[in-house]
Amino acid sequence: MREKKIIIGVMCSLICIMAIAFAAFSTTLNINGTSSIESNWKVVFTNIQELSKTNGVTINNTPTASGTTATFDVSLESPGDAIEYQITVENQGTLDAIIEDINASETGSDAIKFEISNIRIGDILLKQESTTFKIKISYDESITSQPSVINNKLTVNIDYAQNIGQEITPSDPEIKGPTLAEKILQDNTLQSDTNIDFSKTSEEDGTKGLYYTNTNTEDRKTVYYYRGAVENNYVNFAGVSWRIVRINEDGSIRLITQENTRSSAFNGTGNDNAYIGYMYGTAYTNSYSTTHTNTNNSTIKTVLDTWYEENLLGYASYIADSGFCGDRSIYSEEGTGLGYGYNDTSYGSYGRLNKNKMPQFSCPQNNDLYTTNSSDKGNQVLDYPIALLTIDEIAYAGGVSAVSNQSYFLNNNTYWWTMSPFSFASDAWLWRINPDGYLDFDRSAYSYSVRPVINLKSYVEITQGDGTSSNPYVIKTN
Repeated sequence: MREKKIIIGVMCSLICIMAIAFAAFSTTLNINGTSSIESNWKVVFTNIQELSKTNGVTINNTPTASGTTATFDVSLESPGDAIEYQITVENQGTLDAIIEDINASETGSDAIKFEISNIRIGDILLKQESTTFKIKISYDESITSQPSVINNKLTVNIDYAQNIGQEITPSDPEIKGPTLAEKILQDNTLQSDTNIDFSKTSEEDGTKGLYYTNTNTEDRKTVYYYRGAVENNYVNFAGVSWRIVRINEDGSIRLITQENTRSSAFNGTGNDNAYIGYMYGTAYTNSYSTTHTNTNNSTIKTVLDTWYEENLLGYASYIADSGFCGDRSIYSEEGTGLGYGYNDTSYGSYGRLNKNKMPQFSCPQNNDLYTTNSSDKGNQVLDYPIALLTIDEIAYAGGVSAVSNQSYFLNNNTYWWTMSPFSFASDAWLWRINPDGYLDFDRSAYSYSVRPVINLKSYVEITQGDGTSSNPYVIKTN
């Protein structure tokens, strides 16, 4: 075996010598070349032509078609009025084109209808050729009363790509309905809440409508919220009647069920500070952090999770993970409380709503912002993105501690739980709402109604509705 290794070593040495010898006779060859692209890409609108219109149509501005933009601006007077345009698209380039996608969305009143025809996904437009398609705008002839919103907008994006033989399934363009968030903003007159005195109910000061604020919100982003005796914030989703509470900082929409779903204690016992939590840690310790870790479900969380499984699992793709604040910060202005064991403790919302009458949307502690593990914020401990309203949200809507308000939209004339801790004083106390609408509190072991709260994703669409109880916004789920 040793001799074989020596022979291989000698052979390798000879190969190396031969390679050096041949290298002495090598020649270098050079290649020079140039190339260019002679093709160009240019697909544009070149013309928009009126095909027909009724007498009740007014053309506000001359329609234009140039480059990648075509526009028209018309007004329709009466049901049955209509106008139709033909739009020309021209391939002025030297490459064949194909339509890969057509995105069409409309916003505004359901009374205005848009129709797109003579164009499909998968249509090929050869170089130096043109094609036409049609857009018809009509006032729904079945409308019997003047709609509250009369300004509509149609946006159409036609995505052309170079045709290289890719497989595209032909289909007609689908006009997408407005998003719920868009419809909320269109159907309401926005009002600043700068001058609202939150020590007065909405019934006392007459405030009503959709308000906005970026004070005491997450990252000072704008929140739009309903206040007072509003009647245009009904939503039908997953076969359940909901009321819109607000558009959150991230654009999602917070809903609460109009009716109670069932009754429950908040927690089955209340003889420790731990039991003021929507989730809680270990009772009977001498540590705030151990008491308020999120390891155990409250009684009411278990009820809500079951309701979610029974009613919303099939709709999970429409539900956002925006978080719910169960604020367990300690109200420190009076120096009261340690937040653990049997120590009397006043919690944050006690100071904000019982003492100072100053609600806030932001959550004071990240550990108290309940989210699921798919979220990039909060405590990431929820099984499902469902919980309850905070007492702060109810104050924004028009409620005040110990003051009756029977007219604001959140009052459904029953007792129901919030998720906000009030205090610990020989027992765990949490905020609840009374049948006459005022903000009150009671022991965690008492049983009251449960009104589930969820957040819809910012881009959910509606198929119909104006938000009234007789014609609620209907969420598109197919």
